[in-house]
Amino acid sequence: IKNHSGGHITTQEAAELVRTIDRELGSDHIKFYPGVSYRHLLVLKGGKFSANVECTPPHDVLGIPIDRVLVRAKDAQSKKIAQILNKLILDSASILEQHPVNVKRNHQGKDMANMIWPWSPGKKPVMKTFQERFGIKGAVISAVNLIKGLGVYAGFGIMQVKGATGLYNTNYEGKADVSLAALEKYDLVFVHVEASDEAGHEGNVNLKIKTIEYFDQRLVGRVLGGIHEKVRIALLPDHLTPIAVRTHVADPVPFLIYDPEKTGDEVREFNESSCSRGSLGLL
Repeated sequence: IKNHSGGHITTQEAAELVRTIDRELGSDHIKFYPGVSYRHLLVLKGGKFSANVECTPPHDVLGIPIDRVLVRAKDAQSKKIAQILNKLILDSASILEQHPVNVKRNHQGKDMANMIWPWSPGKKPVMKTFQERFGIKGAVISAVNLIKGLGVYAGFGIMQVKGATGLYNTNYEGKADVSLAALEKYDLVFVHVEASDEAGHEGNVNLKIKTIEYFDQRLVGRVLGGIHEKVRIALLPDHLTPIAVRTHVADPVPFLIYDPEKTGDEVREFNESSCSRGSLGLL
């Protein structure tokens, strides 16, 4: 695997590829749905399918031959589905390699999106909404369909932001403005920003610094400047994506909780070193 994002293929290009794959490899029980950029949806319908398979995140295995990281069954019952998924992977290569979208990208010197890659299998959940469990009405803002999907199941309102891309060039100001507007209607607004993670996967330190600066100045700063009531704010990174390894690691992440009714601690900078000395300690 050379590039887990197909060179950050555009949503329009990807939609053409996914529609072709669905036409060529789909069936009554196997459906492909286009999403955003390189993230899409494969739905397997019917009781014969098992989600008990291991699919390796592609950004974890850059440079590794695919035959070493294909789908693996976790039990005897899931062997059939692993075989089906691996056949879809291999069959997709011959279809996508010669697709006009990829031929054009190749001529332009761009990476091609020339193979599908199943990633993070699961079954449709049955769950209570966030409001049913906690009595809190929430909304979510994200360019990533995975996060939007979690919001749907949590019963959150899905806020749309024009120009939100999930990359460094996302509409930071738009996310800030929509979040401020959402606070008029919702008790909790979850704003998700993917840009710094993508820069980490690319191994681009300058871009990662820039995305953090953009997040600070254009989103957080704008939200703080637009709040005119008592609001609690939390900054919660979900994981580290170090430039050196270009994938997720399980080291502690810095986090921040602001409550206008409580006294803060002595931390004055938001980084791993400073936050490790915060009043909440290491959780």
